[in-house]
Amino acid sequence: MLEAELKASLGDTSVEALLDRVLARGFAPEGAVRERDVYFNGAGRDFRRTDEALRLRSVRHLPDGPRESLLTYKGPKLDQVSNARTEYETAVSDGETAEKLLEALGYCPLAVVEKVRRTYRMEDVTLCLDEVEGLGGFLELEILVPAEEGREEAVGRLLALLDGLGIRRKRLHFGLVFQNFNLFPQYTALRNVMLAGELLAEKAREE
Repeated sequence: MLEAELKASLGDTSVEALLDRVLARGFAPEGAVRERDVYFNGAGRDFRRTDEALRLRSVRHLPDGPRESLLTYKGPKLDQVSNARTEYETAVSDGETAEKLLEALGYCPLAVVEKVRRTYRMEDVTLCLDEVEGLGGFLELEILVPAEEGREEAVGRLLALLDGLGIRRKRLHFGLVFQNFNLFPQYTALRNVMLAGELLAEKAREE
């Protein structure tokens, strides 16, 4: 299964304002969760250079729902417009133990990201509104396609939806530092996350 995905920062558009547009287009809410994502570097290769991702996600369903943990691998980007990647994901019964296991095998934590995610769906499109601690609002659009030949069409549909929601396409080209694993090795994981916020603020001033 391939993931056709777009991610964009909201800039000065509030999550609440965008939510009105999302509901007006017919998206139905599926719930909200608080997520804690730990991104790991490879034990035998540098994921920052190979454009791969290994993520351990801890999820708490809001307001007082169950908890779960997911281990996800994402391959290199398949094009320069979207975040389309090959993806493999599996549930793990004990997130804390899984984190210790990965570290024992040589996988090094790169960054920890915490956010509240609200998910909406319309047919085969999943839309997520994220409020990332210290960084603000983000939009994620996703369609899962069974084969490569369907990816280009799916990306085109997502771009049209992005336009319809009033989010400028240039925001696709300025994402979070850690999401593309363009981390600076001379800095700590915390400093990398803080730097992302500083860069976003600087970009907003320029615009």
